[in-house]
Amino acid sequence: MDNMNIYTDIYDIVSKNMENAGGKFQMSEICYGKIASSNPVYVDISELAEITDNEIFLETAYRILLQRNIDDNAKKSWEERINLPAPEFQKLVTRSILRSAEFANTRIKVKNNIYSEKNAFGGSIEGIKKASAVTMPEKLMNMYRKMPAPMKKAAKKIMGVD
Repeated sequence: MDNMNIYTDIYDIVSKNMENAGGKFQMSEICYGKIASSNPVYVDISELAEITDNEIFLETAYRILLQRNIDDNAKKSWEERINLPAPEFQKLVTRSILRSAEFANTRIKVKNNIYSEKNAFGGSIEGIKKASAVTMPEKLMNMYRKMPAPMKKAAKKIMGVD
């Protein structure tokens, strides 16, 4: 049995118990699964980006990146953009949260940030996975970041990243 099945079973049990007690589970099953299976210190943005529903993405991003529920004011401010295409909406939400002073105080580290303004690997999940720390050790990534543009272009070509 894999972890996601266990998390789904736990969610179902708690949700049913809360319903029987006249309450409601305060997060979606997808959000719960992402939180339960995520590392509390490192957040992999490419995994967060697997969520295709904008409302669930927003809920999950706040819970994982800011470690709290989304407040009413923030929810209202995102309502007018909730119908944007998922990648565009997710990029706006992620960048907004990561730039915030509140996020800086969480001390959470982010990896595989496909929405980074400094992302030299195309802004796609596939691109960032090709050049992730898993396939490229951190020391090499640090060297890459310091290279002049022509050398970066050559390095990307060698790695097969567009």
